[in-house]
Amino acid sequence: MVSVITVNYNNTQVTLELLSSLYKHETANVEVIVVDNASRENPLPIIQALFPQVKCVRSEKNLGFAGGNNLGIAAATGDYFFFVNNDTEFTAPIISKLVAELKHDKRVGAVCPRLVYPNGENQFTGFTSINPLTGRNKCLTTNPNKTKEPRIKSTYVHGAAFMIPREVYKQIGNMPEHYFLYFEELDWSAAIGRIHRNIHVLHNCTIVHKESQTVGKVSELKSYFMSRNRLLFMRRNFNSLSVAIFWLYYLLVATPFHIGKYFMLRQWLCIRAHIAGIVWNMFSSSNSTTLGYKYNQLNRV
Repeated sequence: MVSVITVNYNNTQVTLELLSSLYKHETANVEVIVVDNASRENPLPIIQALFPQVKCVRSEKNLGFAGGNNLGIAAATGDYFFFVNNDTEFTAPIISKLVAELKHDKRVGAVCPRLVYPNGENQFTGFTSINPLTGRNKCLTTNPNKTKEPRIKSTYVHGAAFMIPREVYKQIGNMPEHYFLYFEELDWSAAIGRIHRNIHVLHNCTIVHKESQTVGKVSELKSYFMSRNRLLFMRRNFNSLSVAIFWLYYLLVATPFHIGKYFMLRQWLCIRAHIAGIVWNMFSSSNSTTLGYKYNQLNRV
């Protein structure tokens, strides 16, 4: 049994498109769980009317990406958890291939499909490790047709689509809710690495990712959590010396770059949000789950 878990937030039509594509292509033994993260209008009656086989869970509070997925895990009965963003679409059966990879090699703690844009171009074929100086890494987009190897190792999973066995979940615990949005899957991946498990990306499995359907590509929300959570991730996963050096780089190089970019785009609120993410890290512990800034109330999330 595979539990497919997806989180909806004010994007009912996008979620319906995902479910339609999933049931069109997948005949494997799956249960599908939709978690609604306190959308303005409750989408679950519509979802259940069109897809009565779907297990629906509604949160009365927006718990963020990790919190929503953790609600899905609590409702799941499967031996494997397949997390997919609601802005993804299936174009072929892939679940059985992902399960086979995890069964074939017990050293693998998580497996991802290759992500493609709606036009078919590669979006993700793996992640490199995060540089301890810059706090950045590279998203690989290698064309799999140029290599005979059906899989590559990745340092991190991509939050848009990845599968882990329940037995791995029992060792690493819930997805970390310290982040709310962005970097939580990287932190979880680091936990998978600490139990000496690998992460694979299968090039012969693809899923379409429309990307940024909920947040948008440039927004005050995204600017805040990308700033806040990059610093938080480094604090939680690197030693004190690395973090100190990274802080210097972030304040003297990365922040002026981002502020300059937002200035050119006339995104004044993004400048304020970026700085607020830095300030939060100066006064909050690395285990804090408070959101800080105006997002404590989530009025504009």
